[in-house]
This record gives sequence, structure tokens and C-alpha cells, in this order.
Amino acid sequence: MVGNRTLLEVKSLRTYFPLDEGLVRAVDGADFKLVSGKTLGVVGESGCGKSVTAQSILRIVPRPGKIVEGELLFHRYSKEGDAFSMADVVDLAKLDPRGRDIRRIRGNEIAMVFQEPMTSLSPVHTMGNQIAEVILLHQKVSQAEARERTLDILHRVGMPKPSQTIDSYPFELSGGMRQRGMIAMALSCHPSLLIADEPTTALDVTTEAQILDLMRELQEELGMAIMYITHDLGVVAEMAELAVVMYLGKVVERADVDSLFYNPHHPYTKALLRSIPRITEDRRKWLEAIRGMVPDPYNMPSGCPFHPRCVSAQKQCEEVDPPWVEVEPEHWARCVLYADGTTETGQG
Repeated sequence: MVGNRTLLEVKSLRTYFPLDEGLVRAVDGADFKLVSGKTLGVVGESGCGKSVTAQSILRIVPRPGKIVEGELLFHRYSKEGDAFSMADVVDLAKLDPRGRDIRRIRGNEIAMVFQEPMTSLSPVHTMGNQIAEVILLHQKVSQAEARERTLDILHRVGMPKPSQTIDSYPFELSGGMRQRGMIAMALSCHPSLLIADEPTTALDVTTEAQILDLMRELQEELGMAIMYITHDLGVVAEMAELAVVMYLGKVVERADVDSLFYNPHHPYTKALLRSIPRITEDRRKWLEAIRGMVPDPYNMPSGCPFHPRCVSAQKQCEEVDPPWVEVEPEHWARCVLYADGTTETGQG
């Protein structure tokens, strides 16, 4: 296990979509890093760039989208006994999306669990064939050994009756079983990084809890890093040690989970936290919603993109691109409120 070592550094990532209607800045200067053995939670409303960030890392951004700027530094390590040493660093942003180098990494060293398994799995191939295909693509093994590894990983992810499920088609399985199959496929080559894009959205709460427990257990067993994309702050509190908050393609706050929940700084983070229902509050009280809507990506507001919805907005917020400020050690926020070094704390 590579403990507490930088695995991936995302630096000033910009992924744009030039469309007939205009230029969509889906990811507009994202900065964060992933650490081996840790979980990074990526949160924000729909349309804030979370999934496109994941697609950029794997170089599967749909056309006409493309990375126009930034670095995706993927750190590889070699093991000698119980010690790990740096082997090399690959800038994923510079690799050909269709080239051999990224195909060796995609699905092998970096894997992804998608939001809806029925749109990601082939309906005309059995679950076992789809998992074995990944193993055969990246590992030098026979068909028989690939099937044995498939049975083993299905057993490890808690798939009911794996000896039967291996020959089942996705439409013959329940939602929870399909998601376990997707996780098994992603983990079949023991990746060092697992990207999970809202993998429990379509599941009931009982199955969701089982999937989250499963991911934690496998992370501890395999020592992989997890990038967990979600709009559910409760899942972030349960799963992650580190978190980033995204809004309109930008990382507006980055901190460890405890600091983010107990001492948020960015007004958007504070608004997200205020919208969470609490069992200690009066049941007759209305939930507090964030006013307004996420702006049209073709008509982005000037200055801070959140200022039309921000309760703390000032005149300069309409004109100034917010600075990226370290408000506390290892706690960063993108807001003009902290441009002069002063800070405001609490959920406000």
C-alpha cells in the first residue's frame, strides 16, 4: 500500500466545449490532488464540472470537448520490499486520447465507476465476459485464468452467487447487483485510482449503504485512492477525508472534510451546508434553498460566477475574478472576502 503519497495532481485544468451556441467552459481552472489510500470528495450542483473533470483525467471527454490548458500529473511508484519509490510521472493531459499510452492506463491503473450501469454495460454480453475482457486487455493471462479472476473479484465485491451471476446478462440483475458488477470491472486490474461518479444515485438507501461500505473495505484492502463525485454532502462526510467544492467549472473551496463542514469559508459552501436537513430542527421549518439557478454556461456572469446568487456579494464581486487564497493551513477558498488576508468563519 502506498500510504499518503501524491498520486495525481490536477493543475489549472481547463476543458472547453466549442459549440455553435458558444464556448462552454465546463472545467475552468481546477486545482487539487489525490493521495494514495485516501478519498477525495468532489461536490457541487449539477452542471458544475464534476463529471467532465473525471472524464478529463481518463481522457474520455466527448467531442467536441477538449483539454485546452493544464496538467494532469499521474505519479507512478515501484515497490522494493515494503518501501515505495517514485518510478515516473506522466502528464495525462499530453497523451493522445486514442493512443496506446492512455489505453494502458485507462481501466488498468485508473478506473471509473459510472453513474448508471445500464448505460455503461453491454446488454448483449454477460457480466463475466465484460469483466474478463478488461482483464485480458491489460493482463497477460489465459481465458481460463481471466474467468477465475472474474469469479474472485465478483466474490470480493459481494455479488450473490457469483458462479451463476458470471453468466448472467445485465438486464437479468438488480440495480445493486449491476453496480457491484461495475465496481468489480473497475477493480479487476487493481487500479491505484478509482473514480466513482455518483455510483449510488439510482439505488435505494439500503443498497447505497452496502455499496459505500464495500468501497471502503476494498480501498483498505487494495490501498487505492478514490475520487468520489457526488452532490450528497452526507456521503462526503461518511466517505472522504479531503473535499473540493466546484461551481461552474471552478474549485471554489478545498480542505479536509472536518474543516469544510465545521469551518466553511466560501459563501457557496456555506449555502450548500445550510440546505442540509437536520434532525434537531423544527420539522415545520422550511429547508433553506440557494437562491437563483446555476447560470447559463453560454452567458457566464462577469467577476465571481457565484455573485448573482451570493448573500455576501459586494460591488467588486461583479468585476473582480476572485483570488485563490489559503485562508488557513491547507484550506483554500476562491473569494474576494479573503483577498486582503482577513477571514470570516462559520456557516453564516
